[in-house]
Amino acid sequence: MENEVIHNFCESRLNHNEPPEYFNSFTSLFITIIPLLCGFPKSNIFYNVACMLAFNGCASFYYHYRLTWIGKQSDEISMILACYYGLWGLLKMYYVNKKDTLNWYNGWNSMFMVCFIVFNTLLKFDYLFPLLFGIYIVVTLYYIRHVAIKHGIVYRKYLVISFIGASCWIVSEVNCNEITVYGHVIWHLLFPLGFYQLVLRYDEKITELKQIIY
Repeated sequence: MENEVIHNFCESRLNHNEPPEYFNSFTSLFITIIPLLCGFPKSNIFYNVACMLAFNGCASFYYHYRLTWIGKQSDEISMILACYYGLWGLLKMYYVNKKDTLNWYNGWNSMFMVCFIVFNTLLKFDYLFPLLFGIYIVVTLYYIRHVAIKHGIVYRKYLVISFIGASCWIVSEVNCNEITVYGHVIWHLLFPLGFYQLVLRYDEKITELKQIIY
């Protein structure tokens, strides 16, 4: 099965889809380093996000270095779970003192996560990952904004950092050449950095809310 996987990252395309992707693999380790340098969240939900990122950096390194199916699954499933826990935390902050509403929306979050992982393990549905992950990110961005407005959290500057990283990756994949190949590197550095700073800001607020409510 591993030999059947088609890799479309710019760095491997420039190398006839042959591993390893040196730039992409070694910069992936920065994703693991971020929570180690910035510290882990105090709340259990956002702590899980940090754990998924720490794992994802190593999984992404293996994926880009070997370009295998198990590497792909390790990388992408940890991304899915990071979104799952992150959205769960945001829902908990938005629907404070509304347990029934929280359970309703997080139930859908849980079912989407499971379905996403199931589809992701089937090679014939591999093309769905960008679409399904994009849906997860859009919903997460919606709640990032609304939770920030509700609780007065600074968030825009961190989203800008992540947006720059995401934009560089998109450019590298759409217009792949010897220069834009570094767009994926910038993605590895900026996208998780911006979002992890958000995780820490929201963790501070959810910890404060927990102390007030309980």
